[in-house]
Amino acid sequence: MAGNGHSGPLRVLSIHWGFSLGGVGKYATLINDVSRYAPIEIKTLCIISETWHTDLPTLENLDAKEIKIKSRADISWLWRVSREINLYKPDLLMTHGFNGHFVAIATRVFRKKHIPMICSYHGKYYATTPVRLLLGPAFNRLTELFIRNYAISIVAVAEYTKNYLVERGTDRKKITVIHNGIEEKIPDPTARNRIRREWAIEKNELLIGGASRLDPVKGISYLVDAFAQVCRRLPELKLVIVGTGTLDNSLKRQVEGKGVKKRVIFTGFRSDIDDCLVALDIFTLASLAEYHSFALLEAMRVGKAIIATDVGGNTESVRHEEHALIVPARDTKSLANAIERLSRDAALRQALGLAAQERFKQNFTVDKMVSRTAGWLIDCGRLAKSNSLAL
Repeated sequence: MAGNGHSGPLRVLSIHWGFSLGGVGKYATLINDVSRYAPIEIKTLCIISETWHTDLPTLENLDAKEIKIKSRADISWLWRVSREINLYKPDLLMTHGFNGHFVAIATRVFRKKHIPMICSYHGKYYATTPVRLLLGPAFNRLTELFIRNYAISIVAVAEYTKNYLVERGTDRKKITVIHNGIEEKIPDPTARNRIRREWAIEKNELLIGGASRLDPVKGISYLVDAFAQVCRRLPELKLVIVGTGTLDNSLKRQVEGKGVKKRVIFTGFRSDIDDCLVALDIFTLASLAEYHSFALLEAMRVGKAIIATDVGGNTESVRHEEHALIVPARDTKSLANAIERLSRDAALRQALGLAAQERFKQNFTVDKMVSRTAGWLIDCGRLAKSNSLAL
């Protein structure tokens, strides 16, 4: 790539502020393989602190360059990141999330050369504390400002997120939609019986549930309410909640208050999510907001019967009555009806599960996602070069 005066592959520096558990970390790991599909060299730079919750195993697998700071007040990252940019001489800076965009803008004054900026967009900022809830609107406005005025191209993870940005003033031509993808895997044939024995699930019992962080946006309290309604009519039904988070204790109190404590299993954090999903009969995603859910793709991959809420990009992954049952968010009655319908209809569970699995294979594998991302990056490199020649 000749954009910065060098020959060879297109150089992309991918910048993260923090690296918590969740979709963006998975995304960064996946796109690191774009070099398999095109002449691209991608390097990841991550600003982290020992006081932050960090997905260290994923970060270590990514082999990222870490810029460690003491706290958010430690601004030493400013010149340390700038030095890395000047040493690496990337053709493109790729940023993820509000803080990543801020880093790219803040270091402009310290760069020796102008470097075009691109970014991924996964959806609006989600606040995890009361203080951040107050800051959320400002973070979203600044992200939209960056996307409109600084990024030469944006990759969105769903049509839903693209349409949101267009409504907020971003030029539609700047946005490319590339849905998330995950690896194809053959499920462990021993997992279902092994995990169900661990959770004391009898052969005649049906198991519903999901795997996610336990916080309000995942709508798990609505799932608990819906389960409590249905299980009175379906004594063979049990619910498993896989994950941990801020709602651990409140969800346990809710379960006890509903009188269903003996029929609900809290597993806490699990690293064997694929095996846990295989153990289910019905996968539920009761989220109040999603953009393009990795959890939904994981359930599709193992051929589970799925119930998902009609939010964000969920219906881009699965279609109602074809691959899943789609229900309104925050609608306990509709969720309960869907659970009861699938619980009573084994043939429908099987048909929806097989259809969802086939849709995953056709559209949402990691190979498809990464190859499309490689093509987008090459296009961004050409755009950056043409823009520099026009100056």
